[in-house]
Amino acid sequence: MNGGTARLEVVAGRAIGMSVLLDDELLIGRHADGAGRLADDDEISRSHARISLDRSGFCAIEDLGSTNGTFVNGLRITGPQTLSVGDTIEVGGTTLVVRELPIPASERSLRAVPPQPTSPPGSSSASPPANQATPLSSSGRPDRGSGASAARPAGPPTQAQADATVKAGAASLSLRLHIDFAARTATVAVDDGSDPLQLEFDGKAWRPASAS
Repeated sequence: MNGGTARLEVVAGRAIGMSVLLDDELLIGRHADGAGRLADDDEISRSHARISLDRSGFCAIEDLGSTNGTFVNGLRITGPQTLSVGDTIEVGGTTLVVRELPIPASERSLRAVPPQPTSPPGSSSASPPANQATPLSSSGRPDRGSGASAARPAGPPTQAQADATVKAGAASLSLRLHIDFAARTATVAVDDGSDPLQLEFDGKAWRPASAS
């Protein structure tokens, strides 16, 4: 069926079994032309009802002042009534069922829009987790690849301190890293009020400091 065409089927009355294709409007009545006469149903008025299909794809029916009235799903209508697939229409001694309707233009537009990511504004898939500290190399110095490089001291080990700001969505967290090379310890503090993380270097890797 054409995407802009509606189809109604007569399930009761003289025209039972007939399918009516609608691409604009259908006038129902004894003075109508073609399918609108419903096989000369003598219980319909001369101008009984009109079924319209607009360019956006919505289908509606209205009574034209008929004597016996127009019914949709068993209820007599008093004004234009939007139709959906499966609705029943009763006019005179004839009952029709809406079998097919085109997709409304508004729904076609929505289906054409691909789903969008739902990440918060300002977020980045490459952003590190908010609780991730500055990576440290096995020598106890900040990893040069992390963007927080520090030169090896020429003399005995000294202390080093680095600050980093991590963006998580619309919020920002500041990380403070303090390294004591002589004691082989490091402290990572976050400005969210949580307790600082104490680390110690065991000769091979940095590990959480044991409780004293």
